Amino acid sequence: MNPTFPLTLDFKFSLLTELRVTDAQGTLLAVVKEKMFSIRDEVRVYADEARQQQTHGIRARGRMAGALDWRARRDIRRLDGSEVGALRAQGMRTLWGAGYELLGPGDRLAFTIRDDHPWMSVVEGVIGAVPLIGDVIAVGFDYLVNPTYTVTDAAGHPAFRIRKRRSFFSRRFVVEELRPVRPEEAELVVLGLVQVVLRERERG
Repeated sequence: MNPTFPLTLDFKFSLLTELRVTDAQGTLLAVVKEKMFSIRDEVRVYADEARQQQTHGIRARGRMAGALDWRARRDIRRLDGSEVGALRAQGMRTLWGAGYELLGPGDRLAFTIRDDHPWMSVVEGVIGAVPLIGDVIAVGFDYLVNPTYTVTDAAGHPAFRIRKRRSFFSRRFVVEELRPVRPEEAELVVLGLVQVVLRERERG
């Protein structure tokens, strides 16, 4: 995977979760589908709109993982079974702000993903807890306040940034490249961020 940044991650309106990834020229890079009716989080990645050419799979490790365990590690593999890496939540921090580690092959720490403004998740949670009125205010909050996440490499240098575009339905995210990256780094980060966006969007 050697995409041209910035990338756009766009949710399709449907009963099933579907995400499209396009590059700066609008070229389709991936179509992402969550597997339904499964006790274990599983995501399939395709190269084409018709979903005939699967390229990758992302699967939570362990029985019942993902359905009940928000800390579950999610392994990323190519269709031939070769390892791309894994996404791992960073303990209790994920309860109030996104914190993840992206591991390369052999469990080597490659990147860390942080919510740039974790206090927004706390405020949104408090607003959403108010019956009826809180739901209405939360919709406006989602539109006006758009979270950003920074991806830092193992040396501590910012490498990518992902931000939500203003929308009533939290349906579009943009991934920016902050420094030149190798194709294998882009593959790991893009697929890892796909999983982060799916999980953080579910949290509202």
